[in-house]
Amino acid sequence: MPKDETEAEPQPQAEQPAGLHYGYGDPFDSGLELAERHQLTPDLPAAQAVYEELLALAESFEDSEDSPDVRLLRGHLLSDIGTVQLTATDLPGAAVSIERALGLVRGIASVPMGPRGRQLWLEVLLKTLLARTELMRRTGNLDEARAAVDEAAALLTEFDDPEGLRTAEIGLTRVHLLLDRSEWGAAEELASGMLATTRTPTPTAEAVVPHLLDCLGVICASTGRFDLAEDYFARAEDGYLALGHNAGRRQLISHRAYAAMRAGDLDRAEQLYAEASAVFERQGLFEDLAVCEQARAAFAEHRGDVTGANDLTASSLARFERLGASIAAADTMLMGARHAYEQGDIDEMKRLAQSARDVYQERGVYERCAQVDLMLAKTLEDNLNQTDHGDHEATSIATALNLALPAALTLEAARYDFATAHARSQWLELADDAMRLAFRLALRRNDQGLIFELVEHRCAGASLALSHPDRTQSPTPGKAAVFPDTAMKTYATHPPTTADGPMALGGVAAEAAASVGLRVAPPPRVLMSAETGRIALQEYIQAAEFRYQRRIVSEEEVPFWSPTT
Repeated sequence: MPKDETEAEPQPQAEQPAGLHYGYGDPFDSGLELAERHQLTPDLPAAQAVYEELLALAESFEDSEDSPDVRLLRGHLLSDIGTVQLTATDLPGAAVSIERALGLVRGIASVPMGPRGRQLWLEVLLKTLLARTELMRRTGNLDEARAAVDEAAALLTEFDDPEGLRTAEIGLTRVHLLLDRSEWGAAEELASGMLATTRTPTPTAEAVVPHLLDCLGVICASTGRFDLAEDYFARAEDGYLALGHNAGRRQLISHRAYAAMRAGDLDRAEQLYAEASAVFERQGLFEDLAVCEQARAAFAEHRGDVTGANDLTASSLARFERLGASIAAADTMLMGARHAYEQGDIDEMKRLAQSARDVYQERGVYERCAQVDLMLAKTLEDNLNQTDHGDHEATSIATALNLALPAALTLEAARYDFATAHARSQWLELADDAMRLAFRLALRRNDQGLIFELVEHRCAGASLALSHPDRTQSPTPGKAAVFPDTAMKTYATHPPTTADGPMALGGVAAEAAASVGLRVAPPPRVLMSAETGRIALQEYIQAAEFRYQRRIVSEEEVPFWSPTT
């Protein structure tokens, strides 16, 4: 733009309330209003087209690189474009837009601003940080998502938020992050607290309450309270209807499907997931569609429809990979690995399992790495049961043990991350299944020394109040004795299924070995020899701590023998 027309450049107006009217001047103000109407329709392509036209105009100003006002406008428009791309599940595109927006907005943080100008800057930065949180959450970068929402929360101390909209959005985002981490107790506490404080009929409450009710329904479904879950879903649906929030109502279909699956009503779950898939495909919501296809693949496998399961798994995987949702893609790879194993394609099973493990390793999701290793160990055990390994049997057993035991120790230790008894109990189910595998392999090798060390480690510091998991319930679809649930961090409604009875070690020691009782901290190091300083399972503990970046035992040291006085 020529220098004599610089008065047409957008100027943040100090007199305008932040978040209501930005005061950039036309065509920007009218364009922003038009794009927002398109988003509410929703007509996402039309909204994005308006934002991109405005961005091109803003970038045409000759001094745009030097003007803080134009940088803020460009950051604002890029943030809006990123938000539209997120809604349209264009995650790679959203990543570019949001990072560019953050660079521009953060870059003018030190520029002198009046009070109202500062509020405008904060408004744009807050919504951009929330968009980045959502992007990181949906691509499986949960630590980065938490850092972004923490940064947004820190800004609230100086942000004028009279109706509490941004405060509520940040709280809701934290609930979603806790759900992604399977921290159901903390998520329920936060969501319930927010619900109690938003009962006053304000626009913010009306906008947030249905989402909170929806989240509480998912939490209740995940923790086995299915009637209460449906109550929450019904109230959420009423709220979405009142708002005309069609996207929320679409999500409810898949959430009800999830609840039905957790409750064991597989026919209803499959019907609802198919209904949700059709809706998401029509709307172009391919991330949600990929989630539904992943679930439907499990149902197809459960019915014995091998072709259908393979096709749905491949489709889900391709969608997640295109979207950049690497963790979800890795979870789908594990499902594909199971299908490959059951069809006898061992090479494909290994390829998919290793590909998934590589993703988990890169993202630092070490418990999932342990789950993959456990899956491979179970595969080896299953193969040993079906095939004569001849002279190679000892090597095969050793390989399985080297995979299974460090993984079992890690899965057992992972439950100490959770504060609630329910969380620890559900995580323990998976850990116990892994430890039973380790015992079976040690017994198969007839390694009395290893069995002795396993019992000593397992019993050290544990309660001797014994309990037996209920193994009479039907497993969820897709669960097989050889494979743990894909993507399972905690909270399986049904315990892992095995064909094994109690451990054949005899007496209380064997029972205690299969359940660590109420221990809520890492077990002590069990000293096996005063002369050498060797501790029980020393090599396996070292392997687990190296592979999975987790402390397995505490610094406390106890002898396995009764000290003489």
